[in-house]
Amino acid sequence: MNAFRNNIPEKTFATLNANGEFARLAVSPGMINKHYTPAQFQKIAEVVGEGGAIKYSASYSILLSVPTNGVEQAIKTLQQAGLYIAKQGSIVAMKACDFCDGDKMEAAAITEQLYIALEGLEVPKRLRLNVNGCASACYNAIYDDIGLVYQKDSFDIYLGAVPMGVHAQAGTLFAKRVSIQHIEVLLHQIITLYKDYARPEEPFYKFYRRTNTAAFWQHLKNG
Repeated sequence: MNAFRNNIPEKTFATLNANGEFARLAVSPGMINKHYTPAQFQKIAEVVGEGGAIKYSASYSILLSVPTNGVEQAIKTLQQAGLYIAKQGSIVAMKACDFCDGDKMEAAAITEQLYIALEGLEVPKRLRLNVNGCASACYNAIYDDIGLVYQKDSFDIYLGAVPMGVHAQAGTLFAKRVSIQHIEVLLHQIITLYKDYARPEEPFYKFYRRTNTAAFWQHLKNG
């Protein structure tokens, strides 16, 4: 019954970082690629060492607890191994599906364009933007703050999912069939509204629920 052995981990980020001696890094093979190589796993193990910890997450990444005094070298080593280190803080944080392991790459180019334009923008509270490359949306785009579901040269946009808790629910359809030529502009406008009208540290879903009848949303839809 290995599935139920050692249910309580000896090391967690909270216990390791009790005295501020550890930092957490979210690591993945890339925005679309979800496959690690054996060499990359070896580098992860080397960076963490005997003192740190490794944990998988629900956000398509592995969380590493590494000594704070070695975090810059750890990042350099991991990046040299071809791994992506997610940015932290109150920013636009982007993720995407695996595009059917590369079999459906039609939306890959626009996804990269959106990443370059939007990833890391400062916002009142961390905002998760999830791009799924086909209508199956199997990477649950509609359960993030802003969800994009690709359909033949266009995206459906979902806003305001409640990610957890007793009131958890999917986002609501905000705009349908937004062309790939216009999607970046519209996303910038949505993010700007959030920055301009949100309360300090207000999560996006609370902001959207509070303001979704405001005239500026209707103006955006009609624009």
